[in-house]
Amino acid sequence: MLNIGDWKIVKIGSMTVVGYVSNTIHYSLHSERVELTKVVWIKDNQYLLKKPSPGIFTEEQLEPIGDFWDKHQDNSTLIDLALKTGDREWFKELTGEKRKWHTVEQ
Repeated sequence: MLNIGDWKIVKIGSMTVVGYVSNTIHYSLHSERVELTKVVWIKDNQYLLKKPSPGIFTEEQLEPIGDFWDKHQDNSTLIDLALKTGDREWFKELTGEKRKWHTVEQ
């Protein structure tokens, strides 16, 4: 079962796309489609951050992200991605702002 916010990978032609589940759509009585907000496009080991854009896929087309972020963790790229997706909490975690904030509160 997919949850909103789950990160997934999908193949689109010769490219691999990384995105997060932003919605599930009941397509018919026995099936549903998944809206995946695409944020990273990969071709020939080149990464391109794009403005987040939705795409509709079947659950079978989506693959688990596994350890993708661990393998490709470049903090500046992840910070850019958090900014593009408007994820304030993730941005704070990546920049250490969250830890600083908790220290101030205590």
